Amino acid sequence: MKLTDLKTSEQALDDDLHDPAFRREWDRTAVARAVALKVLAYRTEHGLSQRALAKKLGMTQPQLARLEAGEHNPTIDTLARLAQTLDVEFAIDVHPRQRTPKLLSGRARRGNAIASYQTDTGTILLAAD
Repeated sequence: MKLTDLKTSEQALDDDLHDPAFRREWDRTAVARAVALKVLAYRTEHGLSQRALAKKLGMTQPQLARLEAGEHNPTIDTLARLAQTLDVEFAIDVHPRQRTPKLLSGRARRGNAIASYQTDTGTILLAAD
């Protein structure tokens, strides 16, 4: 097999997203992945190791590694700790699927929305700044 025959990560993800079970899990962890990217970006921009950032956050290094893995949605307490320590603002809007969110500003919905996913009964939108 030649290197040019291999799929890009985007092509492989697009193929996987056609599987309903994979798509549900992908959507369910959208917020977790978005928070993970925000934390990872902060850590790299500030030249911190996982251990150093974990200490700053009052966590263990394995806890921070799990957060950066983006496989589990963070708790409200974890988001509050991240906001306070990293000087990041998170806004979460949970609303019925058929309605447009009213509590988040239009700017947050358009520009700062870092994750959004649909459940059977509603939509969850996360914005961060």
